[in-house]
Amino acid sequence: MGAGQRAPESVIRYELGARAARRRAAAASAIGALTSLAPVALGLELLPRLGWSPTGMFWALTVAIGTLVVVRTLAQYATLRRRLASLRVTLDDEAITTETSSDALTVARGRLARIVEVRGALGGIRVESEPDPRTGVVLVATVPRGGDHFGEVRAALERWRPIDRRPRLGVGVRVLSGAGIVAAVFFMPFVLDDFVARSKVVAAVLVLLAWAVARWTMRGR
Repeated sequence: MGAGQRAPESVIRYELGARAARRRAAAASAIGALTSLAPVALGLELLPRLGWSPTGMFWALTVAIGTLVVVRTLAQYATLRRRLASLRVTLDDEAITTETSSDALTVARGRLARIVEVRGALGGIRVESEPDPRTGVVLVATVPRGGDHFGEVRAALERWRPIDRRPRLGVGVRVLSGAGIVAAVFFMPFVLDDFVARSKVVAAVLVLLAWAVARWTMRGR
């Protein structure tokens, strides 16, 4: 170090490690696959109630979509595992720096805007900077949960400023919506039986509405 400089009082270095990176990448990729397939599965459950019989071409397209989802999931897993395994977080008294194999960024303590903790096994801590005065860009340093010394990083960041928690309301709304989708799987067929007798157009609208709700519910998980 140069003259007049001194080392920071404390430096914390954090990483996930290969094992935790694999677990987290596998869980995130699996959730992504379910997000893509769950609304389709719901549609396959409901469409036969409209009296529509799947053709050979339909099943060929379904298999192709399923294969595409599997390939995309495997690619996503490999990319995410490499990025998480290469993640290095350095936290001292002045700044937090995150580095991966592809990029690096630093959020200075003096330009800190907020710190948010996302709960759950796939959660972690987001450290957000104030917008850049010229470009308006906000830097976000992410510290994923799962590695050793995560508690030390959290405790050090809490000394910077109080940590905000993700609001419970958003999670609660999604949980209730998910429960509604489960209920739809059991009750929508009976509802459709009644509406098909009256109007297939109304029944088709109900199917599209259920699909849209399923997509919205699964999107943020």
